[in-house]
Amino acid sequence: MTAVTCRLRRDVANQNLTFRATFPERNAAHLGAWSLQLPTWRPGRYELGNFAQYIMSVEGFNSDGSRQALAKSSLHTWIVPAGVRDVEWVFHADILNAGSTCVEADLYYVNPVNCFMYDLDRQDLPYEIVLEDLRLDPETEGGWALATALPWEVRDGSPAMRARDVQHLMDSPWIASPKLWRDSYREQDVDVHVWIHDTLPSDPTRFMADHAAFTRSQLAYFGSFPTDEYHFLYLFPDRDVRHGVEHEDSTVIALGPAERVRSEEGYMEILGIASHELYHAWNVKRIRPAEWTPYDFTGACPSDLGYIAEGVTTYMGDLFLFESGIVDLKGWCDLMAKLLERHLNNPGRLNLSVAQSSYDTWLDGYRVGVPGRKGSIYVEGAVLAFLCDTRIMERTGGQASLSTAMRLLWERYGKPRTGLTADMYWDVLAEVAGERLDDLRRDHAEGTADTWPPLVHAFATQGLALSKGDDDAGLTRVTIAPASA
Repeated sequence: MTAVTCRLRRDVANQNLTFRATFPERNAAHLGAWSLQLPTWRPGRYELGNFAQYIMSVEGFNSDGSRQALAKSSLHTWIVPAGVRDVEWVFHADILNAGSTCVEADLYYVNPVNCFMYDLDRQDLPYEIVLEDLRLDPETEGGWALATALPWEVRDGSPAMRARDVQHLMDSPWIASPKLWRDSYREQDVDVHVWIHDTLPSDPTRFMADHAAFTRSQLAYFGSFPTDEYHFLYLFPDRDVRHGVEHEDSTVIALGPAERVRSEEGYMEILGIASHELYHAWNVKRIRPAEWTPYDFTGACPSDLGYIAEGVTTYMGDLFLFESGIVDLKGWCDLMAKLLERHLNNPGRLNLSVAQSSYDTWLDGYRVGVPGRKGSIYVEGAVLAFLCDTRIMERTGGQASLSTAMRLLWERYGKPRTGLTADMYWDVLAEVAGERLDDLRRDHAEGTADTWPPLVHAFATQGLALSKGDDDAGLTRVTIAPASA
C-alpha cells in the first residue's frame, strides 16, 4: 500500500508549521471529492481540543500546480475535490506543554494529533513524515538531535519517520532540539530511552537509576511489556509548566522552571509523573475502554471508565514508587494523605459518581466547572482503586491484589486490543478476589456513598491508622500512620 508523504517546514519567527501532504491516488471505491480530517481531541485528555482553531490556511493543488482554498464541511473537516492529491496547511505552534505542538528557535516539538490531517476514508494508509529543514548533528555540541518512538532514517539529509497508520501516527510525538540529552537502560529485554530537552536534573545518575527501579518493578508485576522499546521524552524549560501525556510507545513530560526541576521536590514530582505515565503503557494504551478502541478522532468519545484509565493509573503510579524502594512507607503515606485531602475537600464527589464525572469530562473538560458538581477521575478513581486493592488483599490473605487483576486484564484484553467494558473489569476483580466487589462498584464507582468508613477499614487491613481533622481554613487534613504508633 502506498503511503501518505507529508513534508514539514518551520517558520520559527511566526511559530508556524507548514505541512505539504501527498495522498495516494484513490481507487474506484473512493472516487469523487473526499474529506480531510483534523482530530478534534487527543488521547490522554478526555475533552474536545478543537485544534482547528490553530489552522491558518488549507489549500489543495490542482494537476496544473495551481492552488485553491479548501472549503469546510464541518469545524474540523475540509472537502478535497476529486483529483486533488496534494494538500498544504499551516498550523500555528506556540503552546508548550506535554500535549501540544511548539516551534521555537531551539525546540521542534510536535504532537501529531494536534496538527496532522488524514483521509477520513483511508485511515489505514501508512505515513512518511519528512522534516525538510532539519539537519541532525547529535555528535556535535549544539547540534540538533531527534527523539521519537517512530522508526526513522536520514534521507537526503533530512529525518524521515514512518507510521504504520493514522492510529500509530497520532500517538507518536517527537522532540528535536540542539539541547537534547540522552541516556538509556535495559530491563527484561526492554530498551528504555530517556531524552531531556534543556534542563538536566541535579543528579542524572540517580535519575536514571530511579527510572530503572520503577520500570523493573512494574515489569515484574505485568510479566511482559507491550513493545521492545519505550521513550521518556522530557521537556524541562525554564518556564512554569507541569504536565504529562501517555503515548503508545512513549510519554512526554513537561516540568519547569529550571529551579523546580533541580529541586528535590521537583525531582520527586517528575518521578511520580513518570511512574504514572509508564503504567499507562499497559493501562489505557492497551487495556483500553471499548469507547476508545480504536480512537475516533472525529468527535467526543465519552466513557464511564475514567476511574480505570486514570484512577487506577494514579494509584499504581504512586504505589510503584513504594514497591521499587524510591519512597519508604512514610513517603507513600504522605502521597496518599495528599490524595485523600483532595478527595475529601471536593464536595463534587458526593454529587456525581466518578463514572458520571468521567463521562462528563467531555462537557466541561478538566476545569473545576460548577462548584461541587463533579469529582476527579484521577483522585476519586485512585481512592476507589485503593479500596479495591485492599479488599482483594484482605479476601485472599495477601495472595492477590489489584496488580494481579491488572495483569489478568493485560493478558486477556490488553494484548489482543479488545475494548474493555465495566463488566469485564469488575468480573476480573471478582475472579481474583474470590468474591464479587459489587458493593464497591455500586457505592463508589457508580454511586456517591461516603468513602470515609471503608477507607478507615482499608488502611487498618494494612496496619495503618487513618484519622482526619480540620485546619484553620476549615479544610480537611488527614494523617496516616502505623496503627501501633
